[in-house]
Amino acid sequence: MTDFKQLSKDLVNRLSLQYEPVGVVIYQTENRLPDDISFFKKELKSYCQAVILAGGGDVLLLKKEQMGCKLGTSVLGFEKDMDAYLDDGVLEKYGIGLFESEEASAETILKSTYLEQGKTFATLVAPLSTLKERPQVGIFTANAEQVMWLLYALNYKKGGLMELPQSGGALGGCADITALPILKKIPNITFLGLGCRIKSSIKPWDLMLGVPGDQLEAIHRHVLAMAKPIDMLNKATAAK
Repeated sequence: MTDFKQLSKDLVNRLSLQYEPVGVVIYQTENRLPDDISFFKKELKSYCQAVILAGGGDVLLLKKEQMGCKLGTSVLGFEKDMDAYLDDGVLEKYGIGLFESEEASAETILKSTYLEQGKTFATLVAPLSTLKERPQVGIFTANAEQVMWLLYALNYKKGGLMELPQSGGALGGCADITALPILKKIPNITFLGLGCRIKSSIKPWDLMLGVPGDQLEAIHRHVLAMAKPIDMLNKATAAK
């Protein structure tokens, strides 16, 4: 069984991460919920805010009513009837000036990645170190240099070009780095979007990277194996 507490500690220390890696578990039925975790007591602005809070140490077991952003709950499979929310999202993104036309907004929103409609009952967003079960997704909030090392770690064994599909930030946290890794079994990054950044209060220089849960051990091994180049860059930076 993987020691996620040690894995998380090693990654935080080696990469000097400000935020702890976060694990996300999607529950489709009430009877699978963890016995030792109660539902979070507060309402949030968005799923992205939950990821930031979890990176700071909070354990958040959430129902859809607590998630705030209806595009996020639609992407994550909470909504049985999500068409109205998607239409509102298309109009909102166009209306505030993120797209030249409603058609461009719809092309982004409607063709994004969604978990199965109406099948999600709750989601656990928590520090990876606290998890007793493997998450479906691991999420890193990190600066550009730290994300670089994580991408190197993901590509360490196979090499080659990496496919990192983007929704242009419109559904960055929920679709690009959560639903996509779950459904396609690939890692991905997001620069996040306007709503994500306002609601989560993430720092301007930070990105998020999501990886399928079964790739976390490989990232850990490969980051440790890259001690020499990581130290090389750290020394060069310190000498400036």
